[in-house]
Amino acid sequence: MQVLRNDIQALRGLAVLVVLLYHVQIGGVDAGYLGVDIFFVISGYLITTLVATGIQRGDFRLADFYLRRAKRLLPAAYLTILLTALLAPWFLNRQELHDFSLQVLGSVSFTANMVLWQQTGYFEGASDLKPLLHMWSLSLEEQYYMLLPAALLLLRRAWWKPAVLVALLISLGLCVLGAEYKPVATFYLLPTRAWELLIGSIAALLVTGHAHPDRLATAPLLRLLFYPALLTLLVLPFYPLQADHPGPAALVICLATLLVILRRHAGIEQLRLTRGFARIGDMSYSLYLVHWPIVALIKNAWVGLDGALPLSLRLTALLLAFAAAYPMYRFVEDPLRRAQLRWTAGALAKTVVISLLLVLIAPLSLFATRSTVDFQQIRKINFGLDAACDQSTPYTVKPECSSAPNPKILVWGDSYAMHLLPGLLALPELGGVAQATKTSCGPVLGIGPQRLINSRPGPVYDRNWALQCLEFNQAVIEAVRTSESIKTVVLSSPLLQYVDGARWTHLVRGETGIAAVSPTPTLAAKALLATVAELRAAGKEVVLVAPPPSADFNIGACLERRLSGRIALGGYEGCEVPLAIYRDKRAAVIELLDAVELAGLEVIRIDRFLCGEQSCKTQIDGTIIYRDSGHLSHEGSRLLARQMNWAQHIK
Repeated sequence: MQVLRNDIQALRGLAVLVVLLYHVQIGGVDAGYLGVDIFFVISGYLITTLVATGIQRGDFRLADFYLRRAKRLLPAAYLTILLTALLAPWFLNRQELHDFSLQVLGSVSFTANMVLWQQTGYFEGASDLKPLLHMWSLSLEEQYYMLLPAALLLLRRAWWKPAVLVALLISLGLCVLGAEYKPVATFYLLPTRAWELLIGSIAALLVTGHAHPDRLATAPLLRLLFYPALLTLLVLPFYPLQADHPGPAALVICLATLLVILRRHAGIEQLRLTRGFARIGDMSYSLYLVHWPIVALIKNAWVGLDGALPLSLRLTALLLAFAAAYPMYRFVEDPLRRAQLRWTAGALAKTVVISLLLVLIAPLSLFATRSTVDFQQIRKINFGLDAACDQSTPYTVKPECSSAPNPKILVWGDSYAMHLLPGLLALPELGGVAQATKTSCGPVLGIGPQRLINSRPGPVYDRNWALQCLEFNQAVIEAVRTSESIKTVVLSSPLLQYVDGARWTHLVRGETGIAAVSPTPTLAAKALLATVAELRAAGKEVVLVAPPPSADFNIGACLERRLSGRIALGGYEGCEVPLAIYRDKRAAVIELLDAVELAGLEVIRIDRFLCGEQSCKTQIDGTIIYRDSGHLSHEGSRLLARQMNWAQHIK
């Protein structure tokens, strides 16, 4: 029986607290996601200690190991999934409920990290609306548990440390490369995150392979580095670095955890504060399991501004997490972990049946809650002509991205250009329409927008992406110059990435190379007008379609919740956009639009059509205009094209 160490339980308590406070946005723990990295090191250490000592004693059996893992992990996890699935139909919209059914399958099969990796992207649901998002880390750990025992059993003991060290270096190298080229996959997948668990494994092999473990714990170097490591664990979660995760901060926090584990400081273990953290650590698994579904379900129900829950709801989520975690730990996790169970055919069959029933609950609830209004269809992704027209490579002319062999109109921009296509195609008098679009890359020559801090998991707009945007737009203008059929170019973008200096910077190609410039409406207007001048010099007419009015809340989700009777918290009457809030939230964009319009660029202003004296409409004659916080639905695009008579402006 592995004896629990008070200091490791305290580390678990610290890890789960910083994760929880980060998720409820209380306490300023802005890098609380580092708590998961602490968990990875602890897990690697404990599991490797268990396996290595068992092999050294000669009594290790894989069947017994996996039985202990099942008793430890499955009951609380399955109960969490069950309760979440029962609540989901009241809180999740149709698309989120569909995604949730796949998350359940991933959680039960320990492939949640792979499922959630596939559910990331600009058009996918926001990560903080996925009730089983946190299962990615548990699935990754379980995949590690599948591989580690077999590796130690197959290798000679003399090879354990070298093999683990080589695997650690390979995984860390893949992580560094992946962060540059495949950041989302790097976040989710075992090959690029295993190094964190392997750091814990190295610690375990150092201890179990040492003739005098107590002497190792008092080594001069460990004694010297212990307090800096402890301070790092306590301070670093409050200070996010402006880098993608996992990055330097993850490495630092993992090494700090390693040092604290190896030091095993007797005095620290006996402190009252340590014992308090350790008691939280005892129920850290249950607390980690239950806290995120509570937060995510409340966030789904919230339809107010900014997607940020008010303090009252965040405190409610925090209290509910502890209120649910304690009985989960006291009556489910701990008793079943201690239960004397054995693998039998009957026990295995029951586990399989329960797993299958859990997997079926979400699809059944999706079927049972269907209605005559297909909101999933109404709010479907709007790629324009084809999903292939959201180009990730330098722009190339594709047949599927043109509605006719010799199109007269080219739509150039990002996703806010894509959502114009249904409307433009509903106007046959325009002739053929072609599409040159790349998500978040607006039709502005010479500027590559780079987001300063990329949220994880989710789309990453780093330096490489910004350079790709520069290349994409340059390829578009060159294609336009050589096209004889294109007569008019329609530009569109939300333009926020060109005016928001708090979250974005601009990479600008100059005579001396690439330089970073802070965005302003004035600079954006100058670059946009320079792009227009290039198009006019190529003999093309130019029209800019302004973004629809928005105010940082999910309009489409709000309308679906109101119309379908799902729980909705906050929001505005009829899910309309208050005019004053729109003008305040989008002041810089409006300033940019006014400037280019004054300079002679024709601008189709959707806000002038939708906005009255107090608010801006989000549905007309029963048609939902928005699919999310700003993109037009397919029907909304067609309605605006007809009622605003876009054909009069686009010739």
